[in-house]
Amino acid sequence: MNSTRLPGKVMQTIGGTPLIGILLKRLKDARLPIILATSINKENDTLEKYATRLGIYVFRGNENNVLERFYFAAKEVNAKTIIRITGDNPLLDGYFLKEQVEDFFSYKNERKYLSTSLSQTYPLGMSVEIFNFNLLEEAYKHARLPGEFEHVTPYMHQNKPGNIEIITPKREKSRYHYRLTVDTEDDFFFNKKLIEEYGCDNLKMNEIIATIDKHPELTQINKTSVQKTWNE
Repeated sequence: MNSTRLPGKVMQTIGGTPLIGILLKRLKDARLPIILATSINKENDTLEKYATRLGIYVFRGNENNVLERFYFAAKEVNAKTIIRITGDNPLLDGYFLKEQVEDFFSYKNERKYLSTSLSQTYPLGMSVEIFNFNLLEEAYKHARLPGEFEHVTPYMHQNKPGNIEIITPKREKSRYHYRLTVDTEDDFFFNKKLIEEYGCDNLKMNEIIATIDKHPELTQINKTSVQKTWNE
């Protein structure tokens, strides 16, 4: 709720449903356990109440050290494998997520990390990261940079120990320039239009991409929004 560029964004509504609610509904298509890991700051009380009403387990931890928050959330439920999803990607496709999980488990190396973002071919907002608890614990113990604490996985995707197998799924035709994430007010209105006018909250990823391909003028709505990097 304390987003600097768009405060309270996860509880802003589209079609009467908060962004986080749209995401949680879509994630259920993956048929996986869901934990909402938010912070102890009182601003997140409303977020916790909303998620709890939906039957979502909520863990609350450090506001700024998100790596620590992930670590203790995973420990609390004895998680062996962690899938990292950010709450500001309302149109993430649960079926696409399930495919990535299956791909992840096809690799036998325990020191593996999967990211759909690293190839820069999927739309921004379709970000999935998967890793085993042993790497999360290692990152928690050895991370040193502020960006590593805030963004959870740089220790892994920067391959700090040098022996992590990095898995980077790639889309044949890149649509990385499509911003389905919500960082700014323009991003919010772009997603709002996709959902309210084109029903994209009920479409799979490739159907959403096809909708934007058919209406390229939509990308003008948030063309000036800039993605922050993990080390900014």
